[in-house]
Amino acid sequence: MMSPRRYNMATRAASVVETRQRIVDAATALHAERGVLATSWEDIADEAGVAPATVYRHFPSLAEIIPACAKAVFDIARPPTLEEAHQKFADAAGVGDRFAVLVRDSCHCYARGEAWLHAARRERDLIPAIDDVVRIQEEGLAVLVAACLGDREVSRTASQLLLVFCDFPFWKQLSDRGASRRAIPDTVIGLIRSVLESEGIS
Repeated sequence: MMSPRRYNMATRAASVVETRQRIVDAATALHAERGVLATSWEDIADEAGVAPATVYRHFPSLAEIIPACAKAVFDIARPPTLEEAHQKFADAAGVGDRFAVLVRDSCHCYARGEAWLHAARRERDLIPAIDDVVRIQEEGLAVLVAACLGDREVSRTASQLLLVFCDFPFWKQLSDRGASRRAIPDTVIGLIRSVLESEGIS
């Protein structure tokens, strides 16, 4: 039987985790709606239903809260290693199949976190903490594209196109111009297969 002291400690720890998550959720929503620079700690506190001091205690600065929001959106704290990226595509037979997995997973992530990702791209040049997390996402994507290609080499132009097609801004452009979100992955996969075929990769 759990002692009262251990029970209280466990309850307190669970409460801290729950409060932290409410703050992250509130910050993510407000940053997506207003932008990071236009969102104060007081705004986040009001949205989360906590005191401003509680927000500051959990996240003393943007350098702490921005990575937490980013992890909630695309669940990455650092770029994957090439070995980790290869494991992601272990069940995909060929280059095209690996890119199909990458595109479908990425599009799902982009649709889920669209507003926050858009705000982050818009303010990355203004806030170093945002630039850091966007750079991590971009570097991670580059590693995943390299893993999709495996030992196949492509031209510099093809390499750049593959990165552009897989990245959030391209997905956002298609979505903003009226493309069906359900159809976007197949559209992007088709473009990628065209690039691969031009490089002699089937």
